[in-house]
Amino acid sequence: MEQGTKSGVSSAKMVKEIGKILVVAILVYFVFLMASVLMSDGVKYIYCLSDDKCVTVWKKSNGEVYLIPDRYESDEKPTGSHIKTISRQFLTLYFSNGEGFSDKIIVRDGGNLRTNRKMYSIENDSTGKWEFVEYSDTLGALLYKPSATKFKDVNEGVDYLIINIDENYAIDKTGEDRH
Repeated sequence: MEQGTKSGVSSAKMVKEIGKILVVAILVYFVFLMASVLMSDGVKYIYCLSDDKCVTVWKKSNGEVYLIPDRYESDEKPTGSHIKTISRQFLTLYFSNGEGFSDKIIVRDGGNLRTNRKMYSIENDSTGKWEFVEYSDTLGALLYKPSATKFKDVNEGVDYLIINIDENYAIDKTGEDRH
């Protein structure tokens, strides 16, 4: 009879010890999870039309968003050409092989979910490979066919990315997801 009581007490102690171990393991997991979130400086998404026509969207943990030409791997704030914006901004970026445009990315405001006014700024570095240029009706006439009736009616040699920063996706002129 005494043996049964001892094993019952031992089982209860073992369950209690396993419970303590599980609680400690869960706490350690959450500490590591929080540390990785705090040490991380956001998330980067890279959208490419081709190997040489890529844009990195860097959604920083402090709410800032940068759009940087090419594949940007650094954790430092960009010093080259870039766009600083908010996550609720929609942008279209045009790439053209046309004369005078091969090193330019044309930026078209697609609105945002916060306000009706433009919520981004363009910063260019003259030493960089790419230069951002604000969309205008004059540029639109060069990008689009004279008979254009749809957004996708661009001239031969013109590609674009429509970027939804908040939802983390971009589509090209064929409607294909470029994520």
